[in-house]
Amino acid sequence: MFLQSISNYRALAIMMIVSVHVYPYGLENTTGYLSVIKNLLSNSTALFVFISGFMFHHVFMRNYNYKKFIKSKLERVVSPYLFLSTLAIALLFITNNGYFSESFYDSDTRFFSSSDSSFITIVKYYLTGRMLTAYWYIPFAILLFVCAPLHRKYGLLSMNKQIAIFLLFSIVSLFVHRSMGNINPFQMLIYFTPFYLLGILFSKNREVLTRNSLSRGLILMALTVSLAIYQYSVGHQGNYIKPLFQYGGVDIMFIQKIFMATSLYYLLDALSFKNKCVDYVSDVSFAIYFLHPWVLTILKRLPFELQIPTVDVFKYVFVFSFVIISSVFIAIFTHKILNSVIRTKYIIGY
Repeated sequence: MFLQSISNYRALAIMMIVSVHVYPYGLENTTGYLSVIKNLLSNSTALFVFISGFMFHHVFMRNYNYKKFIKSKLERVVSPYLFLSTLAIALLFITNNGYFSESFYDSDTRFFSSSDSSFITIVKYYLTGRMLTAYWYIPFAILLFVCAPLHRKYGLLSMNKQIAIFLLFSIVSLFVHRSMGNINPFQMLIYFTPFYLLGILFSKNREVLTRNSLSRGLILMALTVSLAIYQYSVGHQGNYIKPLFQYGGVDIMFIQKIFMATSLYYLLDALSFKNKCVDYVSDVSFAIYFLHPWVLTILKRLPFELQIPTVDVFKYVFVFSFVIISSVFIAIFTHKILNSVIRTKYIIGY
């Protein structure tokens, strides 16, 4: 059954994800309310994971078939990842750029080394998604898909047991944090799994949980904003990042995004609407995820400088809009031109 609220949620989530990657174009070195806004936007991938968990239960649990589930993910996620990653890696190799350059220093993770052979470097790129902005998500997502039988068992449990397991995994995530350079898919699996479980929990218990949606959504959003302000007040901006086995305190961003994921679910359920542009963005959301790093790569290589160290909200909004519109246009144009020759979902996810 199609849910307009979840479709709108997907569109909002992908736009928030792209907005974070556009920070260098006018939203760097912020202070005050702009830094609070950045704390609200950061780690928006958690919203995408929440939706994925919700849709896993809503769509695949009814007639669960692990092979069909994996096949659908291979077609819509893994295949375009391999195609576009191979293209990106080939360009990096040809131009002797990135980790193919001996002068390149991996200060974030030390996972890559200048002593690595070209073959080892290529393998590491595929395993980490480090070749392009945002591509780290796919190696993590593959691990998430492999865990589908466990997620199905979770989806069959009573709500009380689901809540208990969700809370247990959340406590772990609070101290795990996101990985350095987004480079460890296993750490990302640990960190983001509670959001996936929360999506399953909300889908299964939708009739019970979706009551007084507007008031619940407003209360949870108030808590979300309060935590974002608190993060700024203690001098923290953005995600909490550390090596897996190093202690780094409590991840406040994780709590904030749990509140945000649930508040947006309630608000979009209470204030559901239909808009053609929003529907387009939702329909091509995965294509936007795959394509927007390419648009950003092109912007970086223009003969004039767009990235600025100062704050320019107008430029930021302009570049963000350009990236979203360009990604949607490329997805729709590619689909219309090539889909009769090759199913474009295999190369761009749409």
